[in-house]
Amino acid sequence: MKRIFLLLLMSSTIGVYAQKTDLLTVNTVKPKKGQKMAFEAAWKQHVGKFHNTTGRTSVYEITSGPNVNSYHLVNSGRSFADFDKDRADAPAHNLDLDKTFFPLLEETTNGIYRYMDSLSLRPDTTAERFIVTVRHLNWDLNQAAYRKELSRGITVTKSLKGGFFEHLSYILYEQMYDGSDQVTVSVRALKDGFKSLETDYYGKTPDGTPNFRDTYSKMYGNTAWDERVKLMDKAEDKMEVYMMRYRKDLSSQ
Repeated sequence: MKRIFLLLLMSSTIGVYAQKTDLLTVNTVKPKKGQKMAFEAAWKQHVGKFHNTTGRTSVYEITSGPNVNSYHLVNSGRSFADFDKDRADAPAHNLDLDKTFFPLLEETTNGIYRYMDSLSLRPDTTAERFIVTVRHLNWDLNQAAYRKELSRGITVTKSLKGGFFEHLSYILYEQMYDGSDQVTVSVRALKDGFKSLETDYYGKTPDGTPNFRDTYSKMYGNTAWDERVKLMDKAEDKMEVYMMRYRKDLSSQ
């Protein structure tokens, strides 16, 4: 489950972020075999007691891949100052977790992520279904050059015509304090659900429509394209992709 537990929150909540509240914490949990429904029931009770008035938590369920049926418990809109604060009801809150929540879990992992507005495409899209891409970057990657190419990619994509490109939306997060294993997480919002993953769901792109490569080369030149290909080919050490859905019934209201 290592590193695959990260990210996200509903795209519609991105608007609450400000310069100093662009952090989110993600607690990824995996219920023990045969304890999935018991976990959900225990978590709902815990949320009702401790999270409906303070400390809003959004919950996402992983629905594909090796970590299927694991959950992301996400607290967004945080700043570093929030990590200096203790809950007023911390003893009761933690005791409730110890007694009714943690015994049902096989594994739990925590992470801190920063929302990257400048490297996100149409981040205000509202959705309840998502494709998550976790990229483990090579330790010697030129981060400045990599971010530059991500930004250029957004500029190019925004100019492309055709249903797929015009509906494409994703949010980029960078994992904080990840040491030599640098991780980025891209959360693609599927406003029309998983069915929109079907080929030509938004209509077939007309013949002759400029593609990504042609548009990029026109904007930045052929040499820049060749440099981009070399950089991106070497950027990733490994990649993980999975499907995820928002669980409103498990999230604080």
